Amino acid sequence: MERVRFYECLARIGKLVESPERIRIVDALCQAERSVEALSESTGLPVRTVSHHLQKLKRDSFVVSRKDGRFVIYSVAGKDIVTFIEHMKLLSESIFPEMAAYLDQLRKNRRIPHRETTPANALLIDVRPEEEYLEAHIPGAVSVPFENFEENMNIIPEGTPVIAYCRDRFCDIADRAVAVLKQNGYRAWRIEDSVSARVAGAEPVTKGKEN
Repeated sequence: MERVRFYECLARIGKLVESPERIRIVDALCQAERSVEALSESTGLPVRTVSHHLQKLKRDSFVVSRKDGRFVIYSVAGKDIVTFIEHMKLLSESIFPEMAAYLDQLRKNRRIPHRETTPANALLIDVRPEEEYLEAHIPGAVSVPFENFEENMNIIPEGTPVIAYCRDRFCDIADRAVAVLKQNGYRAWRIEDSVSARVAGAEPVTKGKEN
């Protein structure tokens, strides 16, 4: 391969992620495989927009698809895509002051447990949608989706300390879950650990339901 062609291939990656909507779609697929309709619901983008971007992403091997009855299910082409998106987030935080400021704002009222003081009997909960939990989750975590959270948290024994996590450190779902837990008398914290960060760092994740 000529050196010019080499850089042209690298530039194709830049073109794939030049659209905020396209990055949002890939980020959603890093959490779990989805149909066009499910992606539209997850991202808030119109079905037609999602479909358009998926075709470009599939053409350049960022995503793959499979048939499931009358639906086409899309997923990222491999863990390297998850790692790439996670590194994009790290880079944006490093070079863009507004991204660092956004994260600082999120952390202002964020309760993160100190390892020395974390209760040994704390229950780790995953507050992402169940399909994302089933795709992959932190070992030992229990699925308590934030949707209808006050009903879902009935599975948490009264008085049990709780540690929550969600999609990444920029995600505030776990923060909102902690606030609800505290309002209901629980001791609760959140961690910034996530499935995508673990995949990028080659750390273990678990698929399916915990025993």
